[in-house]
Amino acid sequence: MDAAADIVNGALQARLGGLQFDASVAGRAHAEAGGSVRTAVDRLAADMAQWASVARETAAALSAGADRYADAESHAVAALR
Repeated sequence: MDAAADIVNGALQARLGGLQFDASVAGRAHAEAGGSVRTAVDRLAADMAQWASVARETAAALSAGADRYADAESHAVAALR
């Protein structure tokens, strides 16, 4: 999950971060549509950034849980000896 979060964040920065499309570059005839596109892209970027953050938190929790299980297993093995 951590790697997936890195990929998503990388894509956000490389592909969406530098977009300059909005109403001002869409032209007079398409200003409203250009503004709508910019708003949709901004929402998508925010949602993807939030997903990446939650994926990192989930990965950290899973890793901590796996570490606890490994420690418990080691203690159980030691107790059996």
